[in-house]
Amino acid sequence: MATVLKMLLAERHLKSHPDFLTAYDRCAAQLDPPIPPGHGPAKAQYYQWLSGRMVGFPRDYHCRVLERMFPGWTVEGLFQMANSTPGNPRLQGTGPSGTDIQLEAFLGAEMTTRGTTLVYPRLELTRPSVDVLKAAGISRPFGKQSSVDVPSMVTENDVRGLLYVLSLLQRQTGIRADVRSDRDMVARSDRPYISFGLSGNDCTDLYLEAVERPLFTVHNSAAADGARSVHLRLSDGSEYDSDDDRNIGVIARVRPSPEVHPDRYWIYCGGLGPHGTAGAGWYLATSWSPLQQRAGDREFVAVIGVDEYSDRTTSLEHLLIASTE
Repeated sequence: MATVLKMLLAERHLKSHPDFLTAYDRCAAQLDPPIPPGHGPAKAQYYQWLSGRMVGFPRDYHCRVLERMFPGWTVEGLFQMANSTPGNPRLQGTGPSGTDIQLEAFLGAEMTTRGTTLVYPRLELTRPSVDVLKAAGISRPFGKQSSVDVPSMVTENDVRGLLYVLSLLQRQTGIRADVRSDRDMVARSDRPYISFGLSGNDCTDLYLEAVERPLFTVHNSAAADGARSVHLRLSDGSEYDSDDDRNIGVIARVRPSPEVHPDRYWIYCGGLGPHGTAGAGWYLATSWSPLQQRAGDREFVAVIGVDEYSDRTTSLEHLLIASTE
């Protein structure tokens, strides 16, 4: 038996008393008024917090620091008991939003408490395509026209992937979710999101441009017949491409600004081939728990094999977990 606090600290790899005090002092200094270093719990008190063998709650300033360390959690929630069963590390219990504790850890505290945005890529139609649609009497194939009077659309593959994940969030009624285009999201990127589509989504470009050493990159190439293809390359040197027998799905969870927003994740769900993004969305919605168990709070990229004829026939082919150093 252990408190939720102990489980959350383990997710952050803060397993020793000195490591905890370092994080405690950092958060204490951010309060108004700040609490100077050296006011953290003594070693014996710290281990009482983790085990739950205590009467009542800590002093008021301890409570303020703990709630700063874990946004969205109350002190009562942090000191409730989190049960785990042998052979199943999935936590049995819910966080303050009514969401499964392990799912909260997977999505990040900010996404759980503030809500998340599901981002779809807007594909601008070429002028010949626009003329064909207008000749058929279709002036707005997807929503309102853009500012340059050129309509946009969303591919079915991306929509299916988004709907799989939206269904997961709807089952977790404590998490608010809205849906926005990539253009809108890039203009308001100071928040957590889940992005669908790969090379066609502006949020992918946002990550690749903002991070010095991204966990994945996307490369376009042209064949002799003029056809273009997209290739995935991970930071460990492995490369992936879709073929006639399988598509490739990609699920990446990254921290865009760990120093400023340690609890903020950007999650990318995309793929290569007509079923890549949909297969990645299906895998994310149904198999996020094993990914969380293996990655903890670290950044990762999961490469998913997707059957050519079914979004729901998927398998994990490779998992790259970022180093904490």
